[in-house]
Amino acid sequence: MKKLFLFAIASLFSMALFAEAIPAGYYDAINGTQDSVLKSTLYSIIKGGERYFYGTNEYHGSSNPPEWEKGDLKGYGTWYAFPLTDMHPDGIIWDMYSNCVRYYPNDRGESGCSLNIEHCLPKSWWGTGAKTDTIYRDLYNLNPSDAQANSNKSNYAPGHVTRGDKFDNGSFRMDSKNKSQYNYICWEPAAEYRGDFARTYFYMVTAYEQQTWSSTYSDYVNNDSYLRFTPTIVQVLLDWHRADPVSNKEICRADQISTIQGNRNPFIDYPELVEYIWGNKKGQSVNLSSLACAFESGVCPDPITPEPDPQQYDTLIYLPGLSKAIVNDYSNGDIKGYASDKIQSNGTRSITMGASTTDGYLTFNHLNLTDSAILVFRASVYNTANSMQLDIYCGNTLIRSIAETVAQNTRNEVRYRTTIPAGTDSITIISVGGATTKRACMQELYMIQPNGQTTGITVPLRESPARKELREGRVVIIRNASIYTPLGQQIR
Repeated sequence: MKKLFLFAIASLFSMALFAEAIPAGYYDAINGTQDSVLKSTLYSIIKGGERYFYGTNEYHGSSNPPEWEKGDLKGYGTWYAFPLTDMHPDGIIWDMYSNCVRYYPNDRGESGCSLNIEHCLPKSWWGTGAKTDTIYRDLYNLNPSDAQANSNKSNYAPGHVTRGDKFDNGSFRMDSKNKSQYNYICWEPAAEYRGDFARTYFYMVTAYEQQTWSSTYSDYVNNDSYLRFTPTIVQVLLDWHRADPVSNKEICRADQISTIQGNRNPFIDYPELVEYIWGNKKGQSVNLSSLACAFESGVCPDPITPEPDPQQYDTLIYLPGLSKAIVNDYSNGDIKGYASDKIQSNGTRSITMGASTTDGYLTFNHLNLTDSAILVFRASVYNTANSMQLDIYCGNTLIRSIAETVAQNTRNEVRYRTTIPAGTDSITIISVGGATTKRACMQELYMIQPNGQTTGITVPLRESPARKELREGRVVIIRNASIYTPLGQQIR
């Protein structure tokens, strides 16, 4: 079974396996090589392999995509890979650009609220090109990223940040041009990720050695096929590489990507190769047998995910399945509102409550609840807002008001639960304020009539037939349900 890196849900049983072995003879050709010959030999070894779609299958217009199978991304794309490559053991998205707590809606990925797909080495450095280009779609260079950090990082260069005056979210920091020691804007991740970024940069200019790089960014990168980076950038990357050795997280991520793409990052497998090409061992020939292999020491979690009985969660309200960009009216009248549910070209998927100064709302009619129910949803403060307020009405009666503000530079997603009384026929959720500075972003919404399990109500990560129905806009209510959750999720 292909490893499902760090994928976890409740009742999880975990075991640890060593990372898969490097294919026999994979690096043999580098023995006795040095400098530019070494780098070109590595290029010939790692340039191949698969590169799947960028974004999502919806973006690529597949009208009849194949059934989802973990590890089989040919019909899908980047967001479907991220739950395999970028997830903490407790189910939180592993975002190297922020400390925000966010979750994937299901094992197909799909973006969390205020997340982007970020090119670690900026795509504009090679002139952007088409989204179908191999270099554009390489998972070693792609990460789920906080949208604010991604927007600020833009196409700027890595550097040693001293002030953090341009951007600082408590993890990812940037110096403005005037405060930077380089006389250009620079960025720096948290200390535990600096080596990860450096080894990605070294991989990219090796795996794509023949790429023509844009002259616009000649302060950072050039078309010398050997060293490629300017001396200042090389020094920053070397500093990061040396200060932050290969971690188990990095080994496991590379293990999964190599399974998906069929090629490897040699600077994770053998970190010392960086020194032979850019560092203090230039001019020396490689003896492969004498190099320490970081990959052989990695231990990757291999979680076992229990298969819940589909009858236990087969019918539910599931908002991210709504298929129309603006939910104004459905022909059966069950769901109405003013809220955006969209899949952008980079895979971003969320429900933005409101626009401009208009309050966002969602109304669910014809519920006919014979028994009390529990409304469960996940929400956070919108990417560019500083607060949110969600008011929940049963009919015309306000039963709960939720107010949150941005704290400690995070927009953590929180799962909320509210009891809905028996006899309720309609529920309305209003995002009060609806403006740029006060807006909510929602991901999932369920309503259940539990089988007596009224505590610890949680949410499945798996697709069910009901979700497919709800893409058509139908409201379905669970009867006698048990629900599952990723570990560690906070419920209020």
